[in-house]
Amino acid sequence: MQQIIQLSIFPFGMINCFLIKGQDKHILVDTGVPGSEGRILRQLEARGISKEEIGLIIITHGHIDHFGSVKELQEILKVPILIHEGDKAALETGMSLPDTLKANHKIWNYTLKPKLLHDKAHPCRADITLTDGEEYDLAPFGIKGKVIHTPGHTPGSLSIILNDGSAIIMDLASSGILLGGIAFSSRMKHPPFHDDLQQVKDSIRKVLSLNTHTFYLGHGHPVKRAGLQRYLEMI
Repeated sequence: MQQIIQLSIFPFGMINCFLIKGQDKHILVDTGVPGSEGRILRQLEARGISKEEIGLIIITHGHIDHFGSVKELQEILKVPILIHEGDKAALETGMSLPDTLKANHKIWNYTLKPKLLHDKAHPCRADITLTDGEEYDLAPFGIKGKVIHTPGHTPGSLSIILNDGSAIIMDLASSGILLGGIAFSSRMKHPPFHDDLQQVKDSIRKVLSLNTHTFYLGHGHPVKRAGLQRYLEMI
């Protein structure tokens, strides 16, 4: 039975990555900040999931808090990496895409943005690169769902849509206060940055059109359809 498991990089949902359990193989979605590989592997082990059960790493976008440990985990897990071509330069340089870090509040220009621009991951190359409008079927892993292109947070942002109505939309939205779900985890808000706000709106509409009801976020805790709809109305 397929299932989404939230893996904590920082506590209280401040930074998340996810595991999608499949009938044949499991998929790791994002890899956290640099140095997160041990934390991720320990959480998998605690859930009885072995390295050999992982079949793919999906990187949802080119910010270092989402791809920071991808090279290390690729070498440990020996699996391919999937990313959209719009964000692949982040993997190849090991650096966040600077042009996409348009702060949704000026506080992020002085706190988080300098760190995202300073931190560096070990560069690597994707094995699977999606183009605009292209989808990726997860059926080979025993997962009923697909990866779709949802630009706005970055040009190459990806979301994972499962047939059961669950969706991993990462930084199209966030919840809680500050960076993630320290409190008020059902309250929707802007993530720290976006690239193109109109594309964010269009991508959220696209996700909502696909019979989805539960949304897993990169910063915060899962939210329901009504919450994401309210967020769309306020941006």
